[in-house]
Amino acid sequence: TCYAAGLRISEAVQLKTTDIDSQRMVIRVEQGKGLKDRYVMLSPKLLEILRSYWKVRRPEAWLFPGDRAGQPITRDAVGQACAKARDLSRLPKPVTPHSLRHAFAVHLLE
Repeated sequence: TCYAAGLRISEAVQLKTTDIDSQRMVIRVEQGKGLKDRYVMLSPKLLEILRSYWKVRRPEAWLFPGDRAGQPITRDAVGQACAKARDLSRLPKPVTPHSLRHAFAVHLLE
């Protein structure tokens, strides 16, 4: 989601299920950087992935719930997941949530 929508990690972990607007094909980012609300594009592919994810996990309030009841996943947990995926993939470069945002911007320009 960070890559497909260009979200900051702090924005992605705070997403609620109600922030996904499949009619307008946008994601509402509440209180992003500078405490500003904004909308980002929702690609058809990301919507498909999120729908599949929802069918399996059935998140209620938070789109990405954490281990603690009623809380979203933490930024650290996402960072650890990126590091684990990097190790399993044997990629030589670091993979961080911010590098996904950066890759989104680069690929959008290309």
